[in-house]
Amino acid sequence: MRSDQVNGDGKNAFPFYTLIVNKLIRPGWALTTAGGLLGAFLAHAHVPYIEGKDYPEGPDFVIHDVEQSKAFYAYLDADDVDGFEILLDAPDRIYVSTLIPFCREYAYYDVNFALIGPGLPATHEELPVEIPAGQGAVVHIAGFKNWAERPFMYEMFSDRKYFEGRGYTQKPAQPGTYRFVVWHGRGEPGDYIAIIGRAEEFGPSDMQLAVINTPIIRRKEEMRSACEDSGNFAAWFDRDDIESNDMESNHQE
Repeated sequence: MRSDQVNGDGKNAFPFYTLIVNKLIRPGWALTTAGGLLGAFLAHAHVPYIEGKDYPEGPDFVIHDVEQSKAFYAYLDADDVDGFEILLDAPDRIYVSTLIPFCREYAYYDVNFALIGPGLPATHEELPVEIPAGQGAVVHIAGFKNWAERPFMYEMFSDRKYFEGRGYTQKPAQPGTYRFVVWHGRGEPGDYIAIIGRAEEFGPSDMQLAVINTPIIRRKEEMRSACEDSGNFAAWFDRDDIESNDMESNHQE
């Protein structure tokens, strides 16, 4: 994989956006649809990457610009572990979080994550990867005392709802190599979104990626699941799931 995949080429390059808008008003362009995609991206301002399309499955995705907000639409295979490598040349802020698609089949599904790197505390949690010597980790173990009350949100960019995961910010993060890893506690497969970075800054290649990926994400075509998201939300939690409800609930804040 190329590490420059994640680098914007001209942050806040407003002349490029002017060019895009001018193109949108030409005859033959679907003004409403294309303008909506542009507006949604500018409003939400994270760069969307789709696993298997914009980056390969398997190797860690390498990130240099950790401040820029990026969303990775991905899938965990059975017993899979996804990794993202973050390279810092100077002290900076690292923000990471996860989302789960708002689907009936994912009502009891959530993922664990860990940020591993220099200057982080030692952890007693069992991780699916090795922690390099001299480094520590901040770990989030998924689970809710009452899954029916798990928070969810509407995201403008994708025009969809998502179950919210926890977020973590390391500030300041000292220079070095960090690894953000995501996995499921029982190795169950499922769709998820990894979020890295919070700053709303983007360039022409980011805009191009958003215009291409937005329709795919809005149609849920990046997902492996069929995603049943209609009907009575409360009915999604109509079973007694003792094992899930007890899943490391002591780790929730």
